[in-house]
This record gives sequence, structure tokens and C-alpha cells, in this order.
Amino acid sequence: MNFPEGEVQHVIRANATPWKPCPPNLPSGCEMAILDGHPKKEDLCTVRFNVKEKFFMPAHTHHKDERVAVITGKVAVGFGENVNREEATEFGPGDYYVNARKVIHKVWIKEPTVI
Repeated sequence: MNFPEGEVQHVIRANATPWKPCPPNLPSGCEMAILDGHPKKEDLCTVRFNVKEKFFMPAHTHHKDERVAVITGKVAVGFGENVNREEATEFGPGDYYVNARKVIHKVWIKEPTVI
């Protein structure tokens, strides 16, 4: 991060998360908060997703490794163009995983979840 002169910490409190609707290229039913950095740039960035209902993210990739920490709820991730929900690995609160860049994956969420 590029801290302004005299700053030593960047803080976003959970109750002040800057939620905004997800971009139109994502399925409806989610909010997104950019905590630092920028998702489209090469540098590290941190975003948080708040999904309030059933959610499916079709097969996609990322241009950089995707680090995910599950805060609440559950998320299932499967790899490959043709993977189905039954083949996906499920993660719950406190779990952390990293999806490698440029690897095709799908995401299923079936309950309110924050990642």
C-alpha cells in the first residue's frame, strides 16, 4: 500500500465495510467491498463479498492468485469447465484457500455468506 505521509495503518471496521452492489458482470444477489488495492491491477488487492441468497458463479479465471477467507456461511469451489456442485470442495467459517491464477473454477453459495 502507498500510505500517505504520517499514516501507519489502514483500517476498515467490519461494521463500516464499504459495501456496493457487485458489478453487472457478476451474478445478482451480492455486494462487494474493495478493502485495498484494485481488482483489475497486478498488485495485491483485498475485496470482500457479501452474498445474501443462493449464488452461482459460472466457470471463470483470474489474472492473479485468488486468496479467499470465509468469514460466515459456506462456499463451494470446483475446478474445470464441466465440474458440478457434487464434485466441489466446501469451505466454512474460518477456512482459507488460494485458487491459482488462470485456472478455471466455479463457485456455489447456498446461504448468506461473507468471503
